[in-house]
Amino acid sequence: MSAEPFLAPGPDALKPADDPEDTWFLDEEWERAAYFGSLMTAAGEGEELTAQDISGSGFGQDGTADQLRPGPVLATLVHAATSNQQVLASLPDDDLIGIIRAARKMESLIAWAQLTAIREFATRPGAQTATRRTSAAPCPDPEVREFAADELTEPLTMTWQGAAGEIGYARTVAGRLPHCFAALAAGRMHPRQLRIIAEETAFLSDADVAIADEMLAGLAPGKTPGQLRSMARRLVLRLDPDSARRRREAARSHAQVRKFAERSGNAGMVAHELPADEALASWQNVEQRALDLRAAGVPGSLQDLRVRAYLDLLQERDIRNAPAPAASPGEDEDGAAGHASSPADSDGNGDPGGNGDPDSSRSESPGAGPSLAALINITVPLGTVLGTSEEPGNADGFGPLDAETAQDLLAATARNPRTRWCITAVAPDGTAAAHACAPGARHGPPDPQALTYSNVIRGPCHHAQAQRTYRPSRKLRHLVNARNTTCTAPGCSQPAARCDLDHTDPWEQGGPTCACNLTPLCRHHHRCKQAQGWRLEQPQPGVLTWHTPTGRTYTLTPTQYTL
Repeated sequence: MSAEPFLAPGPDALKPADDPEDTWFLDEEWERAAYFGSLMTAAGEGEELTAQDISGSGFGQDGTADQLRPGPVLATLVHAATSNQQVLASLPDDDLIGIIRAARKMESLIAWAQLTAIREFATRPGAQTATRRTSAAPCPDPEVREFAADELTEPLTMTWQGAAGEIGYARTVAGRLPHCFAALAAGRMHPRQLRIIAEETAFLSDADVAIADEMLAGLAPGKTPGQLRSMARRLVLRLDPDSARRRREAARSHAQVRKFAERSGNAGMVAHELPADEALASWQNVEQRALDLRAAGVPGSLQDLRVRAYLDLLQERDIRNAPAPAASPGEDEDGAAGHASSPADSDGNGDPGGNGDPDSSRSESPGAGPSLAALINITVPLGTVLGTSEEPGNADGFGPLDAETAQDLLAATARNPRTRWCITAVAPDGTAAAHACAPGARHGPPDPQALTYSNVIRGPCHHAQAQRTYRPSRKLRHLVNARNTTCTAPGCSQPAARCDLDHTDPWEQGGPTCACNLTPLCRHHHRCKQAQGWRLEQPQPGVLTWHTPTGRTYTLTPTQYTL
């Protein structure tokens, strides 16, 4: 089998039995090439293929179509069979299984084509070939254009970090696994199988990976993901027993604890790449606490008690000593339509009022339940705060919130003396219209009618909020970040509070420090904007138009709080 990762020129339908590469068809089946040619001609002329055409193609087990390489002929037959319900309903089960197999082979070819194009785009020589890198960039590679990943965020619908990962993966499988990559193009390997092989062989030397590549390319067909991973791992250990240690040490540098939103609307926490002995000791501690809770009469299954023990240990508390529930914080009277939020300082300092030791976040106001310092931005409709609305809210770093969860988080922030409150009034189109910050700490949301609002500038700007200094004030930063809540580059969701507030037209070239010329950009995209071939415009406040080196343009608009 050829190790060349690119498809050889020529027809992709039938190949004679004496072909030195893969034998796809028997000699007598080669004579049916004319039949497929007539089908392709008919489809090209707009004729609709019939059930007889499809059945005659040989989608049954070991039939002619069942052995076709993925390409235009197979794609035409699959489309003709599946796009017409009457044709599909008339096919025998054996043909349907063959069509499913054919569609899976086409999936492999499409994945190969995408990876091939990504590799070519990212490594094509040019002025942007990387000369320096940020520490956040995955897999720095001097042969890859520095901001290639940023141009791929839109076609791949990924963040730039995800696109950079795809570039690295495309280069790895084409360069280190040519036999497996060729098998992907030929439809004998599924994209998931190739990903598994790439992961398992990542720490092999070039010499060892060449052996593994050829062996696994032949062994992968027909294997489930679990079977293939186990097989690949055993082969890797046989080729290089020390690779397991190198893998373990490399992964340990990426150890992390992460919070996330579950699909159910609950929350989760997970820790990755921990030392095995410490992880097992920690689990034993959780297990023992759960057994202690059960012995103390705390109701629930052992699994429920493990969850309670885990949360108790992380928050340095003991549910057995919890006081009786207190009344929930009082509610303000109804006010103007808007959004309430309890943010950290939008400058990213984590202290909106200029006070506060991080350890003070443990201080609690009276009342049962957790105490949450407002170090995250919780944005919810005002009606949800008051219990009169079921509109969903949003928490930075967590995601969408249903009304009940939003109220729980607001109650937790109200118990903490470091919480600060803001109100962002929302226009009918769901974007920010005005913003106000409540002074000082309080144990509940402020009365929205008692605050002084500043308009969030949209449309023509008369520079009423402009400042003479380079660095914007906290108030101006709040207004800009309320309008655009994340980095305003395509495919980036870095919260505005952790971004630079960039002058679209540079300050040193006369660009004003005004809402119409400021936008949040993460540090990576701040550099990207300044790279050769990139240009950023802000034709209206909050509307950002990016011009890329390839000549494409992408326009981003202000954040929509409601849909």
